[in-house]
Amino acid sequence: MGLKEFIILVAIISSVTSYGQSRMPDKKYVEINSQKICYYDQGKGEVIVLLHGWPQTSYTWRKVIPILSKKYRIIAIDLPGTGFSAPTSKYDTKSIATIIDKVGLSLDIYSFHLVGHDVGAWVAATYGLLYENKLKTLTLIEAGIPGLVDSSLFVPKNADKIWQFYFNQINDLPEELISGNEKTYLSWFFDKKSFVKSAISKKDLNIYYKANKGKEKLKNGFNYYRAFNTSSAENIAFKKNISIPVLAIGGDHAVGYGVGKSVEEISSNLNSISISDCGHYIPEEKPEELCELILNLINTK
Repeated sequence: MGLKEFIILVAIISSVTSYGQSRMPDKKYVEINSQKICYYDQGKGEVIVLLHGWPQTSYTWRKVIPILSKKYRIIAIDLPGTGFSAPTSKYDTKSIATIIDKVGLSLDIYSFHLVGHDVGAWVAATYGLLYENKLKTLTLIEAGIPGLVDSSLFVPKNADKIWQFYFNQINDLPEELISGNEKTYLSWFFDKKSFVKSAISKKDLNIYYKANKGKEKLKNGFNYYRAFNTSSAENIAFKKNISIPVLAIGGDHAVGYGVGKSVEEISSNLNSISISDCGHYIPEEKPEELCELILNLINTK
């Protein structure tokens, strides 16, 4: 092998490695209601706001941000009480959506594309109902939206899919039982709910473990589930038709087309997609395909 070929080979290996270990942009903070909210900012152009799910942080977008930021400005926000964002007093989706809106205003962002995964999609859906005039498009990924998800999901035969909705809602007990065993608890979700098992490495799991270590951090995450009934009641009260383009995405080994079915009644401009060979963690399992879907939505709006 000549020097030129060797250099090319090293470049290829380097690019693959950097993709597999994609670095997040530097952390930034904005103060909302006297509490610090952490966000990540990369790229220029139209703004795409990313909201992660539970038990994750904005780190879930590490493979997505480098792709989307080539043409757009990406703002990934650690939801209040998760990652590096301070906790808040209320965790219902209306309260969290209001905080997200204030983050946008503080950054002089008044119109943007909103993407949410899991609990982040809960918040994104409520944001769409409350602040549709600020959104260009809305993308909801792998979530049972409070007040909109079909109640038939919550039956005993689906226990392996939805048991956490019940367990995480119990006051005090979950954090007492799990504290000290966070890694075992989290590993169950990433193992059972993913299809592409290599998508979340031991290093990635360790980052999520640290983000949920201890009773207080666990409690903050569980509080989103404890507010589920309140969020459901609010979404039912806010329910209206959203006319902006809405993209609902599920993994075919997870929610699949169920995301789209849950938001049919609030969207007159809906595209529902199920990604093949994919589980719940779409931003990590199928980042390229997810980005292609988001870009197609934006370019055809």
